Amino acid sequence: MDSRILEQALDLARKRAIVDADVVLARNVSLSIEVAKGEVDTLEMAESIGLGVRLITEDRRVGFSYTTAQDGQPALERVVEMAWQNAQPIDPDEHNVLPDEQAVSEHDWTKEDFAAIPTERKVEFCRELERKTLEGDPRISMVERAGYSDNRTEFAIANTRGTARRFTTAHCSCLVSAVAAQEGVDSEMADEFDVNQKFDGLRPEWVARRCVDLATSALGGKPCETRPMPVLLDNRVVSSFLSVIGGTLMADRVIKGKSMFAKEAGKPIAAGNVFLIDQNDLEGAINRAPFDGEGTSARRTLLIEAGILRGFLHNAYTAHKMAVKTTGNAGRSGGFQTVPEVAATNCYLEPGTQDQAELIDKAGYGLFVTEVMGMHTVNPISGDFSIGAAGRRIEEGRLGRPVRGVTIAGNIRDFLLNITLIGSDLRFFGAYGAPSVLVSQMAVSGE
Repeated sequence: MDSRILEQALDLARKRAIVDADVVLARNVSLSIEVAKGEVDTLEMAESIGLGVRLITEDRRVGFSYTTAQDGQPALERVVEMAWQNAQPIDPDEHNVLPDEQAVSEHDWTKEDFAAIPTERKVEFCRELERKTLEGDPRISMVERAGYSDNRTEFAIANTRGTARRFTTAHCSCLVSAVAAQEGVDSEMADEFDVNQKFDGLRPEWVARRCVDLATSALGGKPCETRPMPVLLDNRVVSSFLSVIGGTLMADRVIKGKSMFAKEAGKPIAAGNVFLIDQNDLEGAINRAPFDGEGTSARRTLLIEAGILRGFLHNAYTAHKMAVKTTGNAGRSGGFQTVPEVAATNCYLEPGTQDQAELIDKAGYGLFVTEVMGMHTVNPISGDFSIGAAGRRIEEGRLGRPVRGVTIAGNIRDFLLNITLIGSDLRFFGAYGAPSVLVSQMAVSGE
C-alpha cells in the first residue's frame, strides 16, 4: 500500500478554499473458513482498499468522500471534488477542527504472516475443532459451525497539519457453535471463540471444551423463584453491560443530552472498587492501535476512578466543543468509508484478584448469569433495564441447577453502585472487556 497517494490527495485539497484536510488510506485482507460434518462449507477470501478525504472549509463546513478506484490521479481528483461538493450544503460549525497533535510514525504490529500458512492447514484446524466439540460429550447432537478466520489491516492517515502516520496489524480467530440435546428437555445451543495474533496461539481444545460445557450445563433449565438476590454476572455478560455504559460516556451523546451521566462528571456513579479504562494501545486487546482515526496518539483514559466519573470519550470535534483535550477516541467504523466518530477502543473494567469460583462462593445464594437477551432495550437516558437471562442457581456457594426463562431488572446506576466484588478473569469481547462481577442485589423475576 503506497501511502504517497495521501500527500497527492492533500496537494489537491490545498487548492480549494480550505483550512484543513485529512486523508486516510486503508487496506484489509481476510480469509474465512467454515466446515460442517467434516466438509468445507465456506471458504471466502476478500480484499478491500480505498481512500477517504475529509475537507474543512474556511467557514468550517465539513465535506467527506471516498473512493475504491485505482486509476491514480483521476480518482484523486474525483474524490477531492466530491468532498468539496459535499461540504457546500452543510451548516458551518466552529468546532469542526483537526487534532492539534502533529506526528509522523510507522508501526508494524503484526506477529505472523497468515497468508504464508497453507489453507489446507487452516481447513484441518476447523475439522479438528469440530471433532473435539462433537467428542466432548455424548449430548452434543451437532456442531452448527466450526470456523477459522484471519485478517490483516493496513491503515494510514495524513493531514494538512503535518501528521503522517501508518500502522499494520493482523490477528486470527476461531469459533465453534454447538447444540446439546437430552431426552425430555429442550435442546440448548452455545458458542465459544478465541483470538490471537499467532496461528499456534489459538486454543481449539479450550474453545471446544468451553462450548460443550456451556451447552450441556444449560440443559433442563427452568425459572427460579422471583425475588431480589445476589447476582454473579459472567464476563461475557458484564461486557454487554459495559457496551451500554460505554455508550453513555461518549461525548457526542453527552452533548446531545442522550446520556444518563451527562451532568455527573466528578461525582460518584459506581462502587469504590470500580475503575473503567479505555486504552487504544492495550497489549493483547483486539482493537489495539497506536493512534486513532484522526491520527491522535494512543493513550490511557481513566473514565471511572474508584467509582468517580472522571470524564468522557472524545474526538477532536467533541473535545473542542467541550473545551477539553481529545482522548484519542476518533473511530472509523467503516475504515476509509466513514468520517471519524467518537468510539471506544479497548474499554475495560479493571479486574480484581479473585477468580470466578471465589465469587460464586461469596455469592452464597443467588443467580449466576451466563447469558442475557435484549440488551439493546436498555434506556441510555434513564438507565432502566429489564432483560431476559439464563444461567445457573447458586446455592451454598456452589453452582446448582440450570436456570432459564427469567428476567433481571433494575437501573444501570444501581448496577454500578451495587458491585461488591470484581473477578480476575478479564476478557475482551470486541471493543469492551470485563471480568466476572458480583452484584449484591438485583431483581429477578421467574416463577
